[in-house]
Amino acid sequence: MSKSADSNEETNADNVAAKSKKKLPIGLSIGFLICFLLSIASSAGITYFLMSMNNPSEEISKQQAEIEAQVSALRQSIEQQNAQLRTMNTNNEQLKTYLRHSSATALKNILINQEENIQAYLSVMRQAVGDLSELVPKSSEWETTYQYQMDLALKASMERSTLLNLLKTGEPPVQSEGLPAQTAPAP
Repeated sequence: MSKSADSNEETNADNVAAKSKKKLPIGLSIGFLICFLLSIASSAGITYFLMSMNNPSEEISKQQAEIEAQVSALRQSIEQQNAQLRTMNTNNEQLKTYLRHSSATALKNILINQEENIQAYLSVMRQAVGDLSELVPKSSEWETTYQYQMDLALKASMERSTLLNLLKTGEPPVQSEGLPAQTAPAP
């Protein structure tokens, strides 16, 4: 009996050792499986939380919508400005036509022609007084007086002509020619 009791004890000890060896790896593998599932669940939860909190596609679409609204507003503004420029150009062309055909330009031309005629008349009168003074004896005094007064009138006419040419559009100012020699009146 002692052998059979010893052999039963050995068999029981082997069975207990075998059972404990079998239970230990199953418990350990279940523990590892639970840790693995917990780590996957926590990383998935954190990833979902971060993605839902900071969604770049929504922000990009909002910014894109704002930029599109600004671009459309700029296009409308440019179209309005282009329409205003077209109306201004047509008005400008009409004003140019009115200016070309205005009576002010014709009046300026008439006044310039009158001043040129006055200058020609004064030049002829100056020569006539000079010729008359040669014919009449002792006429140098009144000839000097009249020559001086005609020179003043001719100078004033030339200044008016210059001013009128400055007013006339599209024409540079005319350089005044030298005046005839002026003689001072005798005392």
